[in-house]
Amino acid sequence: MSRTDRYEYKDWKGFGERTKSNRVAIGLTKETFAGMINRSENYVSELEKGNSSCSVHTLYQISKALKVPSDSLLYEENEGYMKDEYSNREILKNIIDRCNEEELEVIKALIVAAYPNLDKMTASRRLNKDEKNQK
Repeated sequence: MSRTDRYEYKDWKGFGERTKSNRVAIGLTKETFAGMINRSENYVSELEKGNSSCSVHTLYQISKALKVPSDSLLYEENEGYMKDEYSNREILKNIIDRCNEEELEVIKALIVAAYPNLDKMTASRRLNKDEKNQK
């Protein structure tokens, strides 16, 4: 084994799985995530399958978007987020756990502002679902 091979990162499949798991854990679609890291949805798909690698710059963007240390994406330090589906409560908890105090204040303000109208919002969602189901 040459010296450069010994230091070359090779676990792109694991990296992709950990990236996808962290993305799903906070409820991000591939499309939204791709926009956050300035890449195509196809690139994200190939990356998550382990068919593509990424630059240090892209690793930084992914880490920043998912709010996880790059080491946890590269080296399996964050196996707590390895499910394919999460409940709404789990997604919200995962998001909250990744936020700093300033971000938590913003989330709190959004929830407090929306709370008085939740009944109207849920009724509207049900109505939209019913209309889609009838089509």
